[in-house]
Amino acid sequence: MIKILQKAALISVLMAVLAAGPGFLPSAPAEPALAAEVDQNLQREIEENLICQDGCGMILSACENQTAEYMRKIIVDRLAKGQSKDEIMGYFVSIYGDKVLAAPPAEGFNITAWVTPFVAILGGGLAVYFVLDKWVFYAKLERMDNDEADPKQMADLSEYEDKLDAELKKYL
Repeated sequence: MIKILQKAALISVLMAVLAAGPGFLPSAPAEPALAAEVDQNLQREIEENLICQDGCGMILSACENQTAEYMRKIIVDRLAKGQSKDEIMGYFVSIYGDKVLAAPPAEGFNITAWVTPFVAILGGGLAVYFVLDKWVFYAKLERMDNDEADPKQMADLSEYEDKLDAELKKYL
């Protein structure tokens, strides 16, 4: 009787394992153990500083094509080997050049990429200021010239002022 109960218990355990599906059984990890130790924040930071090199021009962290996946795999592998952010960035620069960087380094000719937008905005603002200032100045001069050039209008106004005074006296 005990053997029958043992067999029944074994069958019920096997049925439970089969019902639970493959997730119940232990399996080998999908990725190597080193990849699990990679700092996700550092990986994300590196991805945000690199441009995908398939021609889409997107930042690596936002791109979802095969080239981006390949570059991410390189980053994870190098982080798993213990390389720093600067070493990994240097590796990609040595392969693709400065165009792989999301922001050009502030040195040499690349300084113009940092300075030019600010100079252009400042210069455009000054140009708009001076153009508007001239238009307002010339408009004021023109109005002053028109006021002084037409003395007949002053005489006509005195005629209307007399009529206005007469009308106001009727109602006051």
